[in-house]
Amino acid sequence: MPFVNISLARGKSDRYLASVSQAVHDALVAELNMKPDDNFQLIHQYDPGEMVFNRGFRGGPRSDDWIVFTITGDLDRGERAKRRFYQTLVRLLEERPGVRPADVFVTMTELPPEDFSFAGGVIGTEFAAAESLEAAAKAPGTRDTYTRAEMTYAVTQLFRNRDRGPILPMLRDDVVLTLPTTLPYGGEFTGPAAFGDFFAKTPGGGAVWKSFDSVVDDVLAADDHVIARLTNTAVPKATGKKVVFQNLWFFGVVAGRITSAQLYADTAATTSGAPG
Repeated sequence: MPFVNISLARGKSDRYLASVSQAVHDALVAELNMKPDDNFQLIHQYDPGEMVFNRGFRGGPRSDDWIVFTITGDLDRGERAKRRFYQTLVRLLEERPGVRPADVFVTMTELPPEDFSFAGGVIGTEFAAAESLEAAAKAPGTRDTYTRAEMTYAVTQLFRNRDRGPILPMLRDDVVLTLPTTLPYGGEFTGPAAFGDFFAKTPGGGAVWKSFDSVVDDVLAADDHVIARLTNTAVPKATGKKVVFQNLWFFGVVAGRITSAQLYADTAATTSGAPG
């Protein structure tokens, strides 16, 4: 997730600017394994006197065509990869549009995904988790453990969009789903299939609810658990009256896999006595 600021003297042609932009992007893709469509840049042009630099310190001689690349993002690829990136960038810029290697200045700052939001107020960790899980889904059997960020994303998707896809591969074969026995659909269920069946539909199904919608208040993750707090708006079939209530889901985690899921609910919160 690199974000690139390019600073250079004012007056260059559109073709020159496009070549500089393409060169740094191509180098990031080739040497730091950035996605080809992950391309965000700002180009800043300065008048004479607005770029202050020593023409001979640790390199040079620098000319008036000096260019500064300030790159921030998930750049933890190691020193060898960064060395290759610097060398490739200089080579591409020299080939097109003809920038002298002595005029190329680069700074890189590593930022974790949580320090980015690409759009819609969505934290960058959600995008990163979604992309890593999508890659894992294309290569079944290659992942034995999952990160906290990935589990947070999977639990969020489960309740926000009723999407079981991200979480099912994270379940251990002996995963236990526990629901309060005071609910019509309460009990203890074992295995990914039982877990998937429960979350495939509205809790309890049409026999309990006319409608049931959940809003994810927050999802918190630690090394050994993930907690989801929900606010539910539902219409019990028994009364036909709308009720709003909260509950909490606790997911146990061992060695990067989900081992249990337990619902904590105030069963007196609805007139039907059947929150889910």
